[in-house]
Amino acid sequence: MEHTVTEAEINRAKSLHSVLLFDFIVIHVFIFVLALSMLKTSIVPITIMPILSLALLGNVIFRARRAVTQEESMFVLCHNLLAEKRAKLFMLLFIVTGTLTAILVFGGTQLGMSKITSWALAVGIGQLPFMVILLVLVVLEFDAEHQCKDGKIPAAALKLHAALKKA
Repeated sequence: MEHTVTEAEINRAKSLHSVLLFDFIVIHVFIFVLALSMLKTSIVPITIMPILSLALLGNVIFRARRAVTQEESMFVLCHNLLAEKRAKLFMLLFIVTGTLTAILVFGGTQLGMSKITSWALAVGIGQLPFMVILLVLVVLEFDAEHQCKDGKIPAAALKLHAALKKA
């Protein structure tokens, strides 16, 4: 659905999508690869990565919740609600798969598994589904940001706005 919006509204609506894309691409792709390459020498990057990601996701959720009460533009509110929903979904996925991966990597030998088995399960069950969903979310966020630039509201965002109005 296309709306007549100002440049300021487009920038406000685009901001949360940009934060999510930064988190998905920079934190979870680039810093993750850096952290894996430095895993034998330092555990700092692998511990900073979830802290940065959870802080960014929390920021998106906080700003979207604040927009519900303070934002006057339906266009901006719809995009913020969509970004909030995706941030919550990603945060849940990140916590569940991260916890599973940490348990398997750090506690696999205590569970009676060999080191290779615990690492294989951590990557296969914990990280592979996470990376696939991350790729899907990157594509969806790029699409939402593109629609935002064109002054469009995605159908999913309109549904979220309608559900908010009913509540």
